[in-house]
Amino acid sequence: MKSVYQTNQKAIANHLLLEQFTQQFLQAGNTRQLYVIPVVFHIIHNYGSENISDWQVNDAVKILNEDFNKNNSDTTAIVNQFKPIAADCDIEFRLATIDPNGNCTNGIDHIVSTTTYSAGEHSKLNPWPNEKYLNIWVVHDIGIGAAGYAYYPGSADPDKDGIVILSNYLGSVGTGDYVRARALTHEVGHWLNLKHTWGDTNNAGELCGDDDVTDTPETKGWSTCILNGAVCSPAIENVQNYMEYAYCSCMFSWGQKTRMLAALNSNISGRNNLWNSSNLIATGTDIPASSITFCIPVADFISSSRYACSGQSIYLIDKSWNAKVLYRYWNVSGANASSLSDSVITISFNTPGLYSISLLAGNNEGSDFKIKNDLIQILPDTAMFSNGYIESFEAGDLSSNNFIPDNNDFFHWYLNNNVGYSGTRCLAFNNFKALNGRTYSITGPTFNISNLSNPILTFHLAFAQTVAGNNDRLRILVSENCGLSWTTRYIKTGPQLATAPYHVLPFSPDASEWRMETVNLNANASSTDLRIKFEFINDDGNNIFIDDINIGGYSFSDDLNGENEFELFPNPVLDNADLKFNLKNNVTGRIILTDVYGRMLKEIYSGEINKNANFTINFVALPPAVYFIQLEIAGQKTIYRFVKL
Repeated sequence: MKSVYQTNQKAIANHLLLEQFTQQFLQAGNTRQLYVIPVVFHIIHNYGSENISDWQVNDAVKILNEDFNKNNSDTTAIVNQFKPIAADCDIEFRLATIDPNGNCTNGIDHIVSTTTYSAGEHSKLNPWPNEKYLNIWVVHDIGIGAAGYAYYPGSADPDKDGIVILSNYLGSVGTGDYVRARALTHEVGHWLNLKHTWGDTNNAGELCGDDDVTDTPETKGWSTCILNGAVCSPAIENVQNYMEYAYCSCMFSWGQKTRMLAALNSNISGRNNLWNSSNLIATGTDIPASSITFCIPVADFISSSRYACSGQSIYLIDKSWNAKVLYRYWNVSGANASSLSDSVITISFNTPGLYSISLLAGNNEGSDFKIKNDLIQILPDTAMFSNGYIESFEAGDLSSNNFIPDNNDFFHWYLNNNVGYSGTRCLAFNNFKALNGRTYSITGPTFNISNLSNPILTFHLAFAQTVAGNNDRLRILVSENCGLSWTTRYIKTGPQLATAPYHVLPFSPDASEWRMETVNLNANASSTDLRIKFEFINDDGNNIFIDDINIGGYSFSDDLNGENEFELFPNPVLDNADLKFNLKNNVTGRIILTDVYGRMLKEIYSGEINKNANFTINFVALPPAVYFIQLEIAGQKTIYRFVKL
């Protein structure tokens, strides 16, 4: 329950009008009848467990109707003092079969949105008119930490009127549980103007209070199921009431029933229009829905992975909704497929590249088509880099740099164009606004490190905690089988991970707030196809930045504190550029030009190099791309990255 009566003048006025009407309704009495309420469930999901099945939604409606009509089997457990006042409320909830636009629906609306992870008012997407439907938004997590919440009649704007509830508090099947399922009954009670049994607060157990219902005893509110509890008076309190917190709920009282029926007869928030016969016809709820809804499906699907190696299997799973699918056709051009018509199929690709997938799903009423472009990236089954590697993210994007975020959330690893250790760009994650407890990963390219004399990974890191106690975690994992299994090679948490003091505001590092990290890869020294993944787990800390990822003992020229430095000017290069050295001494070595895969394109010079040498190099013949100048001295390799325009 969310109360806005203290601050919202319109809500206060509506509350007073509704209370006046309720008292008049109580005095006038009412003729017994069935009140039918059209319902729509908006499943706000990101293809996770919160994307619950129609089976689970229908089970939730069944439990709701049992509770409001005293057909729940646990009425036998009601303590003797309250059995005489346990009420059949004569309220029935039916899934809509016609949407606001007159289209066929099964009353279950699936919406893809990452707001499901920290839901609130911003998650109330695609609201249907509140005077025609009860809107219920189903989510993964609620930002305030509740299992669900609702507004009293007249205390919310029309497009926010309804209920938000966790997916695992809905129904008794799937992710649900029968005890937790009563949370929806509780929230519908609020939506129909019932207070908690102890009054108009969310805090049970603090003070004795009253709910303005004559047959429910004054109570302090219960969060444990003590059936003979009596704190506020000698009378036993109604611990088993649906408007309690004790999770042994199994009854409404007759007084609560009358109060809810008053809300349904009032024009506040249009509750009196919901059960009107013309509205029941308009929403397709004038008769109980049959077990089959004759609508056209809405096509949708997911893949078990966004990337794989050549020949590796990926599962495609039909997630179409709104109606039963009687036939389907998968378009998986370029793939080997176990089937093109099953609800779950296995595919594999032999050729590296980006692949789009589409699904046509239909039944006797019609069909729908869904395409997801560039859904799957197939990686080569041989290593992309074989002579060491260095990445400073100064050019290109994540895809061209062969980095793949593991999910499509709004929050994900990205390229920051404003900060870097050795330049102005780096890999970053906006952790300041990310979701607590969630894992965010990004997977890099593959490496043949079997010929490296120094199989280590280094990178520069910048991270800050927001406050003491943040235990955000960075792990680095490696795989030798294209991501089928992973082994941890590095892990740091909280203060051990931090490179800077606490930052209450969003963190962006200065030059002194970076630290080089070293990861030993000796255990994988013979690997010819090693993949590396950065995995970050949020614990409400601040932002994290990674730069200069380096395999094989390379160094950037400016990492050597004045020794063996060199610079190419200008950078980016159009035609000619000067390679200028600032060495500690004259040295014997070799200067080569390589591409981003470490392949030598040209030997620029071999022999003695003067400590202040200057080479003019012509790059006109090079196509536009990213390249490396590599200086090799006594086995030590120093890299300078440049861009050819």
